[in-house]
Amino acid sequence: MKKLDFQRLMDDSRFMKVLSVGVAILFWFVVAFTISPTITTTVSDVPITISGSNETLSSVGLDVVDGQNRTVRVKVEGRREVVGSLKPSDIVVYPVLTSVTEAGKYTCSLRAVKADSAADFTILSVSPEQVELTFDRVKTLKTELSVAVSGYTAEEGYILGSSAANPKEITVKGPESAVDQVAKAEVRLDGKDTKLAKTAKVEAEVRLYAADGSEIELGSTLSVDTPKVQVTIPVLKKATLPLKVAFTNLPSGLDGSALQYDLSETAIQVAGPAETVDRMTAITLGYVNVLDFDYKNGYTFQVQDQLPTGFVNLDDFDSVAVSFGSRYDGGSFTVSNINVINAPENYDISVVTRRLYGVKFVGLRGDIDALEGTDIVAEVDGSSIELKNGQYNVPVQLSTTSGAMVWPTGSYEVVVKVSAK
Repeated sequence: MKKLDFQRLMDDSRFMKVLSVGVAILFWFVVAFTISPTITTTVSDVPITISGSNETLSSVGLDVVDGQNRTVRVKVEGRREVVGSLKPSDIVVYPVLTSVTEAGKYTCSLRAVKADSAADFTILSVSPEQVELTFDRVKTLKTELSVAVSGYTAEEGYILGSSAANPKEITVKGPESAVDQVAKAEVRLDGKDTKLAKTAKVEAEVRLYAADGSEIELGSTLSVDTPKVQVTIPVLKKATLPLKVAFTNLPSGLDGSALQYDLSETAIQVAGPAETVDRMTAITLGYVNVLDFDYKNGYTFQVQDQLPTGFVNLDDFDSVAVSFGSRYDGGSFTVSNINVINAPENYDISVVTRRLYGVKFVGLRGDIDALEGTDIVAEVDGSSIELKNGQYNVPVQLSTTSGAMVWPTGSYEVVVKVSAK
């Protein structure tokens, strides 16, 4: 191994240059950190901070609407190793707001403090020393979001439904003077001749408009809580479906499908979500309570009230009349055949009422004409009676022994006597 020849290194000009630079750097560190450890420097891009809970602004109901997003430079002094690593977040710069008493523009002095009061450096100055800020009363406005859609069409056999935005409402916030100019919030979509075969969802930007139709620009002072919303463009499938009515409170043995009626409209053209339309065989207009059967006047049902969610009526009628013609009739009867069923073992239940008068039945005209009071049976269900000695009014269930297409309307009671055996 060759020995290191220091003499040759000393004679090498390149080595001497490198050595000189290294020695100079070493001496600089020695001077900087021992002889002159304190330096002055400037921290740039320090933001101006205005607390949302500032007492001065809160007391007069104002807020900063312009000028608060500026930055400043702060001159500091301290040990080189401390100030050399300072960041804008290590300093808090705030305006003095004691002169702010009403809405308007103010020139406010700036103050700077250390974010950490224990930090070992000194703040010397702020540049600029003042800032111009605009103050106003901040107002919020909740408004419905309208939707304007153009340039979209539906495939054959479909139609476009009413487009809707989600959310349906937005909140506008900003200076009172600016918010008061807002007359409408809207999203606008242009499909540029797009043809749809299924429901589409499109993201769109919210726009604000004044009463004269001019657009109001959103910015640092005027904002909305939801700048972009999702717009649903429904694509509805067309179909023609038969109409019908249903009957409720049918007595045992009475088949509702056997009850005949006439409709002013027997079918309707609608449009709705394809998955729902494909499952439907008819639309039920409403329900007829047979216990309150108005066979003389019939019924009228509003179509839109009975359509499933998301359906629209494509026909030119809004209501359908249900009539029964001369098929049905009614009569009043006296019932003396009153029995107790499901009687308890330890109590006697006797019927005090001997006859029920004015019992009303309706049904097919021919069956009503042939019905007699002796064909009607009134039954008291003993299992539903409170088992205490005494007399009570209790309901009865009415039926016929004739097998005719008839049924009772209204409700009826008899008096029974309960006594322990």
